[in-house]
Amino acid sequence: MKISKYSYLIAIVLAVLAGVAVYAYQSSADSRALAGKQPVTVLMAKADIPAGVKLQDALAQGALKLENFPAGTVPAEALGNVDSTNGQLVVNHAIAAGQLVLSTELGDTAAATTQIQVPNGMVAVSVNADDPSRVANFLVPGSKVVLYWTAGDNKLSHVLFPSADVLAVGAVSTASTNTGQSGSANLITLSLPPADAQRLVLATRTGSLYFGLLSDSTVISSGSSITPDKLLGN
Repeated sequence: MKISKYSYLIAIVLAVLAGVAVYAYQSSADSRALAGKQPVTVLMAKADIPAGVKLQDALAQGALKLENFPAGTVPAEALGNVDSTNGQLVVNHAIAAGQLVLSTELGDTAAATTQIQVPNGMVAVSVNADDPSRVANFLVPGSKVVLYWTAGDNKLSHVLFPSADVLAVGAVSTASTNTGQSGSANLITLSLPPADAQRLVLATRTGSLYFGLLSDSTVISSGSSITPDKLLGN
């Protein structure tokens, strides 16, 4: 049986087309694989972030950091920055250190099961404090504290608030039903009048804070201060 020249030509054309198709598919697959390995920058929790904390506050408190991951390993919901579109959103559920921050974990309010109970007319404000500054581990939700502020040049220590209520320590608040949600014990959340809340925010930027645990009968003089030349009581 003779095979015509046209049959050879058709076979050659089909082979070329098949080769082009295979090459195009491999190139596309290589491009997709390479894209999946390209690094993307996303937000990760540097420290435990309790429910109810605003994203912008978590950033200001140093609880967030930026990390690079291959694009193919990052969920689509992962956030890459804190800006005007998400900074006011609050964490719905506590985010543990080392976890990515996802858009699905944020909302206008925290989940009702973990939300702290802020007294009427008051503002809940969180500050970061190390072990000595927060009376070791003895501060608990419901504690009454005095808050001292020391200026950045260490030339003045002042009673910032003679008495304030602790709403939460880490992720455990006065409204928590699960005390096992410890979160970061370095985060102390206070209940303050709006004007005092502003003072506290400024105090965290201009000096250092130190808590004192009050008894029911302790009375602290409001606004009292001390300077280095008065340390010895002279």
